[in-house]
Amino acid sequence: MYCPKCLNQTLFIQTKGVVDIYINGKKRDNGRFLYNMDPAYEDAVISDFTTKCEEFFKWYADFKNKDTIQYIELLTVDIKCESGCRFSPMERFSAVDTVISREVIQDVLTSLGEKYSLEVELKV
Repeated sequence: MYCPKCLNQTLFIQTKGVVDIYINGKKRDNGRFLYNMDPAYEDAVISDFTTKCEEFFKWYADFKNKDTIQYIELLTVDIKCESGCRFSPMERFSAVDTVISREVIQDVLTSLGEKYSLEVELKV
C-alpha cells in the first residue's frame, strides 16, 4: 500500500489488530472487531465482522429517520511502513479488501438489510 509520509509503496497491515466499523459515518462504541491475517482465522474474522454489523443494524433499525446504507468504512491503525514512517494514533487506514473483501462486505450488509428491513445500496 501507498505510504503518505515517504510516498512509496511500503505500507503493510500487521498480522493481528483491530478494525473499527463506520456505517454511513456512524460508529457504535463497541463497533470494532479483532482480526488475525492467518488463514486459519478467516472464518472467525468474518463471523466477528458479521456480529458487529448485526449489532449496528439492530440499533439502526430503531431510528425513526433512516437513511439508505450507502457507505461502510473499515479502518485500522495497525499499519506499518517498511521505511519506518511513524503515524499518529488519529491516522487510520482502510482494511477493505485487506482484512475483509468487498464481496463479503456486500453479502453481509445485503442479508442484514433484508433481515432488518433496511435499504442497502453500497457505494464501496
